[in-house]
Amino acid sequence: MAIEEKQQTFKGIQEHYDHLFKVEPIRDEDRAYRWFAEQLFKVKPGMLSLLDLACGAGYFLREVAKLHPGGVLLSGTDISGTAIEMAKQECPQAEYTLAVAEDLPFEDRTFDAVTCLGSMEHFLDIGKAIREMKRVSKPDAVFFILVPNMFWYKDIWSVLWTGNRKTRNQMHERFASRGEWIELFQNQGLRVTETIKYNGIAKRPFKQRLKDMLIPQRFSYHFLFICRQ
Repeated sequence: MAIEEKQQTFKGIQEHYDHLFKVEPIRDEDRAYRWFAEQLFKVKPGMLSLLDLACGAGYFLREVAKLHPGGVLLSGTDISGTAIEMAKQECPQAEYTLAVAEDLPFEDRTFDAVTCLGSMEHFLDIGKAIREMKRVSKPDAVFFILVPNMFWYKDIWSVLWTGNRKTRNQMHERFASRGEWIELFQNQGLRVTETIKYNGIAKRPFKQRLKDMLIPQRFSYHFLFICRQ
């Protein structure tokens, strides 16, 4: 699999994200988190427990809580203590743990759903993180994984015009094609049941329809993979 990687440590990454959340919190539009929550409930409407890996400031968990108040046991983990303190304010209904995805402090077969939205590409050991996700999940659990596309159309245009991809503000980031991500998941025992293209959620429905119609999946910004064991 083609990757972009530098040698990092958990401590270095933790310091990086603590700083980011203090000066420029990482987040998407609220309507995007609402959309992710809606997609999850479509696939797993009867879930009773949810773990959000690398939950950041809790924006996604907040939207899950709004859609199903009191009906889902919510848990979030993050490597950044700063992010977790923000999440406690954003979504106090959830329980939060300072932890890395490669070593989760939960019992086997605990969760009905595990989500990881826009963070797996930053993990030091993706394979180990996926194995931990599987371990803490029930046999019929669903996995929602959002990861970036190496062949995003804006990156392609940027390379054509400048010779470089668009700049990012996060460290240790991996990029791959849809097929390469699927191969990685399959090698760790996850079965991809659906791939949804993600290019942000537009404020206006008409603009969203245009994006959905004009941007092919293979050139989308991210892939949302729905997986099962």
